[in-house]
Amino acid sequence: MHDSLSPLYEIFKLNSRLLLNCLDGMKEDQARWRPGPACNSAAFIAAHLVSSRQYLGTLMGLDLPSPFGGRLDATKSIGETKDLPALEEIRTEWKTVTGNLRERFKELTAGDLAKPCAGQFPVADRTTLGVIAFLVQHDSYHIGQLGLLRKQAGLESMRYT
Repeated sequence: MHDSLSPLYEIFKLNSRLLLNCLDGMKEDQARWRPGPACNSAAFIAAHLVSSRQYLGTLMGLDLPSPFGGRLDATKSIGETKDLPALEEIRTEWKTVTGNLRERFKELTAGDLAKPCAGQFPVADRTTLGVIAFLVQHDSYHIGQLGLLRKQAGLESMRYT
């Protein structure tokens, strides 16, 4: 693995486990509960993170299928989502895309990381490395939301182990 990826990879691995910990013991009704009409549910956030990781894989040069059979490809918000996946499907897709990314992290070269990215990201570093850093932080942001939704659903705090 390229040295510049090591700290990002550690956060990636942590977030991989934390998403599953956030969903641990959560029931479907708890995962679909929303604190208000302008808020997302835990299921929607988790599905969004699966899609985000699939995008990260594409950015890193993998040819990954669209998660959830493409059912969420055209949705930008929870209001547009007609067929939210069940928690077990979310977990399965998360584990699959994460496994593919774990291997790809080990293969990226300095040349791969220096390639420019054309997407719209709120970071100054528009290289593959810069966008990987942003997307790892993006995972962390949404995992924090999942932790809060977990508590609001009456479950114990997310665990780090």
